[in-house]
Amino acid sequence: MTNHQLDNQRDAIEHNLDLGWELLSAQPTHPKVGELAAQVIAAQPERSSASLLLGLHLEASGRLEEAKRVFLQVAGRRDNHFVTAAQCLRHVSFGLRDHAEALRWADVAIKEEPESWGNVMELGSAMAENGDLDHAWQRLDDAVAMCARTSPDDLPVALAQRAGYLLSNFAPLERFMPAAEEAIRADAASPWVALMLGWSYLVQYRFDEAEELTLRILRIDPTEELFQTLLETTRTVRGVVDDAAEEGITIDDIRRSGVLETTWRLLRERELGIDLDSALVALEEVLPAEVRATLSPPASPEQTEEAGALAGESLALWHDGQRPGVGDTWGLGGPFRLMTAAEMIALEDAIDADASAYPGWPENDVREAVMTDDAGDYLVVVSFGAVVKRRAGQPDEPLAPSMGDWVWAQVARFGGADQRPASLRIAAADFLESQG
Repeated sequence: MTNHQLDNQRDAIEHNLDLGWELLSAQPTHPKVGELAAQVIAAQPERSSASLLLGLHLEASGRLEEAKRVFLQVAGRRDNHFVTAAQCLRHVSFGLRDHAEALRWADVAIKEEPESWGNVMELGSAMAENGDLDHAWQRLDDAVAMCARTSPDDLPVALAQRAGYLLSNFAPLERFMPAAEEAIRADAASPWVALMLGWSYLVQYRFDEAEELTLRILRIDPTEELFQTLLETTRTVRGVVDDAAEEGITIDDIRRSGVLETTWRLLRERELGIDLDSALVALEEVLPAEVRATLSPPASPEQTEEAGALAGESLALWHDGQRPGVGDTWGLGGPFRLMTAAEMIALEDAIDADASAYPGWPENDVREAVMTDDAGDYLVVVSFGAVVKRRAGQPDEPLAPSMGDWVWAQVARFGGADQRPASLRIAAADFLESQG
């Protein structure tokens, strides 16, 4: 091959690689990205940048195990792309929900580049996923401080990332809100962070701040439906509070219902894909055959129209209850079975018609019975979304902070992957310990 031909070949390889990276940026799942990367690898198998291109395309296409193998090959070469390969392995391990492996690669990356604020931020995120919350959140703060010191132009990005990670890890309000406010002041927060900050204000009954933030976003994009909903909710709740005050009902009375807190939590869970509906999908995949055989087909939307909004509707649309006498199949230490939508509605109607016949059911209480032992005991979703076992003549026995938490626990019990962030799993355990 002549020098001219070699030059042409090298030019073609470089063109394919550049084109592949450009296409990855615009359309990461486009098949042509994989084809271009493969062509470069065929000509230059040792070309780590082409392998990284292929791995990122595979990851974007949902082929995580294949992507991991490619990134491991690059890491094994220990060339100047090693840090990038370690970062990619951290990210793909997170996608595979192998949080221990993600933490290992985050630690590798920071040892290679300890002055990278991005590596510190990712280490904090990985630590949080492994349950080391206090140290993890301190790392996120450290990353912001390092960014301000070493890369001040990137500070808005760092602030937005910290707020997003705190949100995705269900950090408590007192930690999330200052971080989100700082990101908003830098005009860098994602719409998701801004939305959750608005709900945070609303949950604390800070109506003016919730409305001001929401209107600010809507002035930028009036079509943001979630912000329109937040604005409407803020104004509605403000009106309810004002009307209630005239009747002697205080904000504390309204707080005890937990309606806003529950809505805010459900919204966060839905955004993260760990809500009750997602948990039920995961549970379906791991149900033992003896449980599956007892479940009824899903109810229609019309049948669930009056079922409870906290959990009853989702459960009935998943499976419309079980026939009496099969509750033992769940292995819950009692014969509790799922109620049908019709049974949920009928029980609520009966309580409303004659509350004296149900002395353990407080009047005007937030409640939603979802399981029964057919002998007068129930699993009930109550205020703040908590799940309790309700038995006549006995105090409620707390079972889980929410129905989603309860279902995720069953997913884990049947051998599936509990996809909740570590902070929620820890909070669920703390909830049960605090109750008793």
